[in-house]
Amino acid sequence: MKKTLRFSLFLLFVLVFATQVHAQTPKISIQGTLKTADGTTVGDGTYNVTFRLYNVETGGAPLWFENAMVEVIGGIYSHYLGSVTPLNAANFSTTLWLGVKVGTYELTPRTELSYSPYSFTVYTAVCSGAVGDIKHSILDPTQFAAVNGACWVPMDGRSIAGSQLATITGMTNVPDGGGLFVRSQEFSGSANNDPSRTSGTAIATLQGEAVQSHNHPVNDPGHTHGYRDTRQNGDAGAKCGCAGQSAPASADTVSDSETTVSSGTNISIQNTGGPETRPKNLNFWVYIRIN
Repeated sequence: MKKTLRFSLFLLFVLVFATQVHAQTPKISIQGTLKTADGTTVGDGTYNVTFRLYNVETGGAPLWFENAMVEVIGGIYSHYLGSVTPLNAANFSTTLWLGVKVGTYELTPRTELSYSPYSFTVYTAVCSGAVGDIKHSILDPTQFAAVNGACWVPMDGRSIAGSQLATITGMTNVPDGGGLFVRSQEFSGSANNDPSRTSGTAIATLQGEAVQSHNHPVNDPGHTHGYRDTRQNGDAGAKCGCAGQSAPASADTVSDSETTVSSGTNISIQNTGGPETRPKNLNFWVYIRIN
C-alpha cells in the first residue's frame, strides 16, 4: 500500500513556481496536490514533508534541504522554499531539480525548476532617488537598506569619505539629524521666514533652540499706605523735644507725631513648561543618499 501511494503521489504531483524576491531572504513559492492511489485526495491535515534541491536529475547529494510541517486542505498544499532554511543564491548559477519527500519516500522523478526562480540570484535593491536626496521613512536602517539599496545611509553624523556626496559637496560627514526638525533653506529674494539665516548660509547648518523675544504683561491693581495718628498731652518741654524751638506756652498744647505703615505687593512670574519648545509632530527615520 505504501508503494502504491508513493507511485500515485508522484503521478499526480503538480508544481507551480513563482518567485518571491527579497534582498535578504529570497524564497520560492511551491504548490502541490496529493491524492491516493484511487485518485481521491488525501485527508485534510498536517504532513511532514522534506524539500531538497539537487544539481543533478538523479542521484547525487542535495545542495540544500529543509523539513516542514505542511498543511493540506482538499489535497492541496502550498509552501515557500527557504522559509525554514535560507536558500543560498550561489546554488542558482546552474540548473536545479527539486526532490520532495513525503513520509518515508522521495517522489521520483525530480522536478526541474523553471527559469523564474533564478531571477533572485541577480537581484539587488535598486537605489531610488538621486545623490543628496533626503527621505523620511518608517523603516529602520536594516529594513530601509534592503529595499532602497546601500546608496542610502541614516542621517546620523557618520563619515561619508569617498562617497559621491562627499566629492560633490566637500562634506566629510552627513549631518546628524537625530531628533531635529528639517527647515527649508532661505532663497534669494524670498520672504526671509528664517531671520537667522540667508540664502548664503551653509546648507545643513545646525541652528540652536530659541524662543522669540516677547513681553509678559503684568496687571498691578495698586496698593495703599496706612498710617497711625497719635495725639499727645503733657509737659511741653518734655513733649516737644524740638531743638532750637521755644517750648509751648501750656502743657495742654497738642503736638502730632505720625507713624506710617505700608502694605506691600509681591509680583512673581512662574517658570512653567517642558524641556523644549516644539509644535505637535511625528518622528520618522531620516536617510540621505550618498552614492
